Amino acid sequence: MTRRQIDVMSSDDVPECPRCGKEGLLYARVPHGWVNAAGERVDGYTGVVLCADCDANATHSGPLITWFHVNGEADDEDPEFVRLLIAWATHVFVPMLDEQALEDEIEQWRRGEL
Repeated sequence: MTRRQIDVMSSDDVPECPRCGKEGLLYARVPHGWVNAAGERVDGYTGVVLCADCDANATHSGPLITWFHVNGEADDEDPEFVRLLIAWATHVFVPMLDEQALEDEIEQWRRGEL
């Protein structure tokens, strides 16, 4: 199994959920990459927000969201929190970049449609 470093931030550092606009519970920077048009690997990081609404039904998110509802803020000294955080972080999924959708959005921006 490949290990990957995931940086997690909570409390005031968490942005809104990009899917629904509501307050996020956690923000994680996860390794992410793709192969560009030239066939070269492009590696970097992308952000993922844990959202109480959007992620509630996800297998590894639900228990962590419940923990937040019961306990409030993140507590890295609480073994249960750490266990749930690791389970969530291990299964964070970042979809591959849709290059055509990106190009379409850039073109819409250039035309002043966005």
